[in-house]
Formats: sequence, C-alpha cells, structure tokens
Amino acid sequence: MDESRLAVPEQTSTDRIRAWEIALAAVVLAACLLGGLALADLQAPGPAVGLLRFSAEIDFDTSIQIVDLLEAARRDPGIAGLVLELSSPGGYATSSETIFYALLNFRQAKPLVVVVDGMAASGGYYMAAAANRIFAPPSSYIGNVGTRGGRPTDPMLAPNELSSGPYKLEGGSRFEQIHQLDMVRNAFVANVVAQRTHAEVNPLQLTAAELAEARLYLGSEALTLGLIDGEGSRAEGVAAAAALAGLTDFQVVDLPTYLGLPPIGFVPDPVEEAQALLAAAPPGAIFMLDSRIPFPNSVAPLQPLRKSHNAARPTFADTLPSITQP
Repeated sequence: MDESRLAVPEQTSTDRIRAWEIALAAVVLAACLLGGLALADLQAPGPAVGLLRFSAEIDFDTSIQIVDLLEAARRDPGIAGLVLELSSPGGYATSSETIFYALLNFRQAKPLVVVVDGMAASGGYYMAAAANRIFAPPSSYIGNVGTRGGRPTDPMLAPNELSSGPYKLEGGSRFEQIHQLDMVRNAFVANVVAQRTHAEVNPLQLTAAELAEARLYLGSEALTLGLIDGEGSRAEGVAAAAALAGLTDFQVVDLPTYLGLPPIGFVPDPVEEAQALLAAAPPGAIFMLDSRIPFPNSVAPLQPLRKSHNAARPTFADTLPSITQP
C-alpha cells in the first residue's frame, strides 16, 4: 500500500510536465502561424495595372492575339486596369473593328488607357478610340479616320467557270463595292464620334464630316481637336489607369508575361510587314492604313485614274493590288 501511495505523486508530476510542454508548443505554433499569416499578407502581391504593347499591323493574326489577351485580363482578378501602348498604322477593317469591340468589352469591366507611341492612324486610332483616356507625345501621328481598298471591278464572266448569278464572282457591281466602302467608313466615323464626344477630359471638337476627311494630325494638334485627352507617355498612362481603378498601392506588370501568354510580336520592318499584309489580302479587302506610308518599287503600282505629269515616289495608294482572278 505504501509503495502504491508513493507512485501516485510521481505520475501526477509527469503529467503536469507534459501538459505544460503541450501548452507551450501550442502557443509557439500559434505564434508562428500568426506571424506567417502576417508576413504572407505583407508580401502578397497587390492589384496590378497591366501593360500591353501593340506595335504591329492589324491583321487576322494580331487581332486574335490581342483579343485573347484582353479576355484573359478581363477575367483575371489581379488585373485592375490596362495601359495599351500603341504604335500602328492600321490594317484590315474587319480586324480593326474586332479589336475595337473587344477593347470596349474590356473597358466595361476595368479601366483602359491608351498611350500612343509614334502612331495611331486609321485602324490604329480605331483601337485608341475605345479607351477611357488617350495620351500621346506632341510629335506623334493621330487620326487618318477612314477606309481604303483596291479599285472596284465590273462583273465579268470567267471562261473556265460557271456562276449562278452575274455578281457571284465579284460580289456586286463596282457601285455597290464603292457603297460598301462608304458604309464601313461611316461606321468607323460614327464609332469614333460616339466615343470621343463623350470623353470626360477632352471631348471631340470636330464634326463627323471633318473627321471623315481622314486627315492625319500631330499629337499637339490632336489634343486641341479632342482626338486625345492629354500629352504624355507610359508614366501618365499608368497614373491615369491607377486613378480610374481607385488604386493607391499597386504594381505594374507586363500583361503577356503575367498571364503566361505569348506576346504580340513587334514589327522590325514596317515596310516588309505591310508588303506581307498586302500579299495575303483576300480579293476586295478594305484597309485602314495611313495613306502616307511609302513602299518600295518592287510592289507593282495601280494605274492612276487620271494621268499625272508630275513624277512622284510610289506611296501606299499606288501599291494596292488590283483585284484579279487567280
């Protein structure tokens, strides 16, 4: 009996020591957990302003690339706004319209700011018009709102083909083709007018008829006319996007890298890229390109509508391929 009574205090003491160790370990673990959570909260990336560079002709490939990037950025909760650095003379009308509506869709969800780096002409300006804000350097080129295309052809009969109607081969008469060109132009002008007349900072000062003259303006002129909202570059664009998103603490990320998607390719040689664009164009394609871009003599020029006695270097207007039957 005496031995059993002496053993009880020893077991109680051991239990107390173990309980104290367990309690101490629990406190240490809790402290580590709270500290880890606090450290993770301090190191967690905050909201980001995405930076996307578009320096290319607008064609089917580049339009698919930018639309995919815009949709991924719209759905990503970490992207609070987007700055689109733009340098483009334009391209296919259909692709330009596709990008315009994709940018409007993004803008409905998150702020969009365009920074012009060199040129936003024709289809390039169509892209810019979708933004909440447009910034450009004073020496950049802005505008050239309009359409262009190859000379329309009359209905014809192909000797080796049968067609179900007189316009099957060409799609319509030359007058209908000109009318379609005007319709595309009118839609372009109307969309730009609708966006820029409601601009919060610097509304459009041109009428639709004046805009349809397709003039190309310097950035300083474009600011006076309401085609852009301010003079500036990337820094002003990022600040504007952050302000529109209500951000005070944020990071700037390269959008393709952040999303793990391939970037939109740069254009190392605009002349070569434009030649490839022309060569791949389907018959009857309508272009939105700056009419002042010169091309080499290797591209066969169209015959002028009127003979000119003044020899001049071939320009883009002289290089559009005529529509021929392959």
